Amino acid sequence: MTTTVLRTENANFKIALVPIEELRPHEKGSPLYLELLRQEILRDGMLKYPVIADEETHVILDGMHRWLALKSLGYKYVPVMLVDAFQKPAIRVGRKRIHRYQNDFNEEITVDKVISTGLSGKLMQPRSTRHFFPFSKFQLINYSLHLLRKGVPSDVSPYLAKMTVRECGLAIREWLEEMSEELEFLDKRKTEVEKEREEFLNRVKSLGNGFSTSHAI
Repeated sequence: MTTTVLRTENANFKIALVPIEELRPHEKGSPLYLELLRQEILRDGMLKYPVIADEETHVILDGMHRWLALKSLGYKYVPVMLVDAFQKPAIRVGRKRIHRYQNDFNEEITVDKVISTGLSGKLMQPRSTRHFFPFSKFQLINYSLHLLRKGVPSDVSPYLAKMTVRECGLAIREWLEEMSEELEFLDKRKTEVEKEREEFLNRVKSLGNGFSTSHAI
């Protein structure tokens, strides 16, 4: 089976149609999140965003549940953003959303570890990693399902963590807490930048001598 390039975005990545069996996950999926995504994909009749994978190894970096959803529904191909996992600037990996803005968190996971885990088949637990790319991962494609060639649904249970209803509920709470933590950080950072801007404008105004914000901006 061959890979068909759908479009190329400068030197950073290309989006291609890849045989679904060629992709390799590096962590297990959440049954709850998988079901939420399956329902959304079936309702939309399309995949909004591509899976992101390393071009050389086809290890999935982002979009594990999109891959699982399409695989469980029996589709043979999946749109994939193929990237060089070791490009410069490098793709960063953390454990939480907030790590996008921090470089000093204690337990950093490297891209090398993600790739080697995917190749080994010994999967990490769900949501063990967050990948932060030097470009936007939200490349809207709205790719119709009927173009992905429907086949026989696959059993994806080996790729899923065993979670009780209570554990699924706790996972929802953790996801929401992560989002709240990131929003709080961004609100604080916005306040800091607004204060910095105000102080800078006041210094410009104090110069006099014909200087004004209208000339400076």
